[in-house]
Amino acid sequence: MNDGFGDGQNSSRIRSDVPSRAPDLSPQQREIRRNFEAIGPEIAAYYLDGIKILHSTALETAASLLAHIAREIDGGLRDILSSDEAKRHIQNQLTEAVLVKLGNYSELKDRKGHIASILAALGIDDSIILLSTDDTRVNFAIRWINVSTQFHKFAHRHGAWRIPRAKEEFEALWYEFEGILSNLVGSFLDLLNQLDRICAYEEPTGEIRSTLPNLLGSEERRAYFFRKLEFPAWLEPLKEDGWFNPDQNPMPQESPDQPGYYYSSRWHALEYVVKISTHPECPIDILVDIVNAITDESRARIDNGRTDLDTVKIISTLPIDRIEPQHITFMGAALKSIQKYGLMDQEIGQTILPKLLEGGKRELTLVLLSIILEIEFVDERIQPIMEEHWLEDALKKYGHTIANLCGVAAADIALVQIRKIADANRFKVDFLERVESDLSHLSHPNYAELVISFTSALFRFAEPDSIEQTVQVLLQDPHAIIRRIAVKAITDHYSNLKHLFWTWDNNPLDDVKLESEITELIETHNSTFEEDEMEKVLQWIEATQY
Repeated sequence: MNDGFGDGQNSSRIRSDVPSRAPDLSPQQREIRRNFEAIGPEIAAYYLDGIKILHSTALETAASLLAHIAREIDGGLRDILSSDEAKRHIQNQLTEAVLVKLGNYSELKDRKGHIASILAALGIDDSIILLSTDDTRVNFAIRWINVSTQFHKFAHRHGAWRIPRAKEEFEALWYEFEGILSNLVGSFLDLLNQLDRICAYEEPTGEIRSTLPNLLGSEERRAYFFRKLEFPAWLEPLKEDGWFNPDQNPMPQESPDQPGYYYSSRWHALEYVVKISTHPECPIDILVDIVNAITDESRARIDNGRTDLDTVKIISTLPIDRIEPQHITFMGAALKSIQKYGLMDQEIGQTILPKLLEGGKRELTLVLLSIILEIEFVDERIQPIMEEHWLEDALKKYGHTIANLCGVAAADIALVQIRKIADANRFKVDFLERVESDLSHLSHPNYAELVISFTSALFRFAEPDSIEQTVQVLLQDPHAIIRRIAVKAITDHYSNLKHLFWTWDNNPLDDVKLESEITELIETHNSTFEEDEMEKVLQWIEATQY
């Protein structure tokens, strides 16, 4: 029995419940859709729905719906590709003569805003229109204007009592519009061209900000865009939109060709920050916020050497009073990273260190010094975390300034590393020929020689009164190399510290490991010895058992 709920009833169910199937797209339509998806999902959805309406046979108002969709697509593209400033400028140039060149004056005179946005999107001004007789861009603009200014005729009702316009009335205009879109988002104005135009804006519009995530969906487009972008006014909007959030930092990727080997990808947005960080109009507070987020020690560190180097470069541009301890400790992690990239050591040694010294930042300098002097042992070999070449360069250039600013505190940091070496393998330091307190006399020293001479130089540059107590303590140190540094300090400040030598509890010549430094002290200053002092030296020599 047919009770009204049989097969016949099912076949007439509401159309919106029928699953929608994407229509078959032509190669041109697929290309347009692909490019629209790179711009944004909404504009791509409008376009696909337009094609669905075009293929539908069940919609009586298809012409009006297609016109509405075409207007949305057209308006969206004009918003993205033209700035308000450019539109205003061109609109003021739209004289009657210009409009006549573009089409029917009576139809275009009331649509100057629409026309101006098209010309701005294509980079056309009045001079090009008036002077050119066969300019490709002008011809394309005329074609675009002619099509898009007709959409409103179909989008609005033409009389509630009339029969709806047939879809076929709009089809020709739609296909003409697709031809424009194909050129606009394809060969005529490809995505890189769009990026060029966007990069020319001194600051982004709201439409541009909302479409950037889709427009920059590929690595290649991000690289291109941020390499081209030069205006500092973009920095704050981009930060608000999350482009510099630490979670945007690319994770190291394993090489497909070399399993176990990882490489660091570029954070292209941060490279833009590096570029504009030296611009006189760059907002410092925004720079500091970006750096603070990346160097925040409460966050899990992403070990990306390229990002580390870019971050250090940004820090180097900050005013000295905006550099914080967490920025310096971040550099320690960067130097230790197995992903350490490029000239990280050079940047720290030649830019960050002198900046702290010039700014008189004693505590931050001491933190940085403890980092760049730090060592690790790899297969019993000394491995400084800073490359020895750049460490030598930094200590030779700035050793005197470090001594003046930091005094004995800097020597205490260096002594920690010397003791670490002596504890691990005393032969690394015991067989050092002599302690040198003038770093300019060193030629390609190894790390042990460098840090010992640097420490000795710190004592030489220091005021004698400030180091007397320290030197007295060091003379009793269990490590021979530390005692040798102390004797060298007495030699360099003999007139002020000689009493530490002459009140030696035992015969200093009995400590064979100090022979080089004791001999140097005597040979350097024996002409100033008093008679009793000379006699004491002779007694020591006679009593020596070696």
